[in-house]
Amino acid sequence: MNLDSDPRETFREEAHDLLADLLADLEQALLGLESAPGNRDLIDRAFRDLHTLKGSGNMFGFQELGDFAHAVENVFVLVRDGKQKVTSGLVSASLRARDHIMRLLEETPLTDEEKNEQLEILTMIVGDLTEAPPKAAVVTPPREVERTRRVFRIAFSPSQETFLRGTDPLGLISELREMGELQVIGHSTRVPDIAEIDPERCYLNWDVLLLTESDRNMVDDVFIFLDEDSTVEIQEIDPEDAFDSEGGYKRLGDILVDRGDITSDELERILKRRNQIGEILVREGVVDEEEISSALEEQKFIRSIQDKRPQIQRTTGIKVQVEKLDTLVNIVGEFVSLQAQIALRAAQSDDRELIALGEQMERLVREIRDLSIDLHMVPVDTLFMPFRRLVRDLAAELGKEVDLRITGAETELDKNMIDELRDPLLHIVRNAIDHGIEAEAVRIENGKDAQGHVELSARYSGALVIISVEDDGAGIDAERVRATAVERGIVDADDQLGNAQVLDLLFRPGFSTAKGTTQVSGRGVGMDVVRRNVEALNGSVSVTTVPGHGSRFEMRMPLTLAIVEGLLARIGETFYLINLAYIVECLEHRKRQSGVTHGMIDYRGSVVPLLDLRTFFDTPAGEMGQIVVVGSGADRVGLVVDELFDSYQSVVKSLGRLYDNVPGLSGAVFLGDGTPALMLDVERLIRMAADS
Repeated sequence: MNLDSDPRETFREEAHDLLADLLADLEQALLGLESAPGNRDLIDRAFRDLHTLKGSGNMFGFQELGDFAHAVENVFVLVRDGKQKVTSGLVSASLRARDHIMRLLEETPLTDEEKNEQLEILTMIVGDLTEAPPKAAVVTPPREVERTRRVFRIAFSPSQETFLRGTDPLGLISELREMGELQVIGHSTRVPDIAEIDPERCYLNWDVLLLTESDRNMVDDVFIFLDEDSTVEIQEIDPEDAFDSEGGYKRLGDILVDRGDITSDELERILKRRNQIGEILVREGVVDEEEISSALEEQKFIRSIQDKRPQIQRTTGIKVQVEKLDTLVNIVGEFVSLQAQIALRAAQSDDRELIALGEQMERLVREIRDLSIDLHMVPVDTLFMPFRRLVRDLAAELGKEVDLRITGAETELDKNMIDELRDPLLHIVRNAIDHGIEAEAVRIENGKDAQGHVELSARYSGALVIISVEDDGAGIDAERVRATAVERGIVDADDQLGNAQVLDLLFRPGFSTAKGTTQVSGRGVGMDVVRRNVEALNGSVSVTTVPGHGSRFEMRMPLTLAIVEGLLARIGETFYLINLAYIVECLEHRKRQSGVTHGMIDYRGSVVPLLDLRTFFDTPAGEMGQIVVVGSGADRVGLVVDELFDSYQSVVKSLGRLYDNVPGLSGAVFLGDGTPALMLDVERLIRMAADS
């Protein structure tokens, strides 16, 4: 720490971090009060935030900031004591006060206009605020969806023919381990004498305890290809027993009954003898020692979960600069590439000990990769929350009533990606309110509620996150879009365009259907920026609409840009990486018509465009090939390549500005032997195939 630093400068630096949380919290509390004016918790939150700002400002000599915050705080004392009601006018004035506090924090001299605004704000806050406020947005708070932890008890008994049928039981257990915290108890009672052992048969069975955020269906999917003679029993342990029990987990006898190892009558009979239940059950042959050991391990596992719970609640966080996290992710990415090289060298050496060490290193690198990416992930709540204020202010400016709903705010995305998505999302939300939501009179005439609805949502879809903006407005008039495009020379009047292609014109540079220019829209510089920014993040954006009922804009984004897992393909002498998140299926391709880049194939009863990348990249090719069916949303395209290899993880490197406009490519990776491979821009290839 630098002891010579100016404390006021130190406060200012700390205050910016504080404001990111404190003023955002104040803003959300004020917006919440507008729809729930009697909510005591929200009133207390707003008062505490103002009180903290006042105290911190006075402590470091920001007298003007402290005095202003104190004046606003005095009004909330009256609100807290029930002497002043919360009105939309008070909320509006308090929001303006919050913005003014941010300006005062910069400690720059106020202009005469800003001084007048300060006086106006104070006059509004302490004056009579009971007059009818302007129309504004009603913001529905996001639904809190907590990630549920579950505990599953899995009894896994592979058949003796499991190995012969191509199933690796340990591989299935490893899949479970990737889903959460695992406790594995092995049983060897089925193992015969050594002279009778057949090394091609499986004699072991396992009891597995799994603590996970995955649901029952995901656990079932691990065993979906298990042969019919094998058995697997999956039970979900009561969450109250696992997490909320104050007196510890079940006793040994209760666990054995729950698992079906003994009956309730047998337990009752043994309990009457008041001896060690485990010893008695084993001595009388009711259960064997392995079943007792398994039950004790379950008891120990659940109690360890209960012991960790208060520790997790006491865990404190630390602040880390985003730049340091970026550096960590980049270093881990290099580790992934280095590990691939080591694994390749180990396989080439045919040294079993080196191969085993390489496999251990691969497991550790995978764990540190997942951890480093998790550190970089933040809830999209940080992206969504500022839009509550935006929608409120914009609705009031346009004289509309708008209800904003937020769902999936707990969905996580890369911090850097969230920063880059603010502008695209801003354009879409503004368009939804300006172009989509009709005026109150029009909505009533059309049989709709006077209040319009906009929903911001986020959800997982495999390795992607889908962020959508949906409104119940007028929808998009495809004929009007087409006519505007023809008028502006974007397309010819005789061009045959499908509905999806017409809607895609909205993303062309300079396109706008607005009849005039306002502060909100009409300049034609919105949706093309959305697509350009989203595609720069290896994502895609699409729109669907139902005229008269509303529109839905959907952005499909990868979870992170740091490390990509893809399927390695060869075209001619060059290797390419296809992001696994887009791959639907791989097919054989035997016939090829020379010189034809585009075509169609019958894929599971549907006609799908075919894009021969060998011709697309002007590479000589033979008769044999393979088709990789890729998809984005409802679109499917078949990509023809020469040969497919295994999946591969690597850090994606930029190709540089010289290759920015090369169609079909989005970056490059280095394989384990140092060979470069090009990253395919699947989204753009899908769009090019659909347009051809």
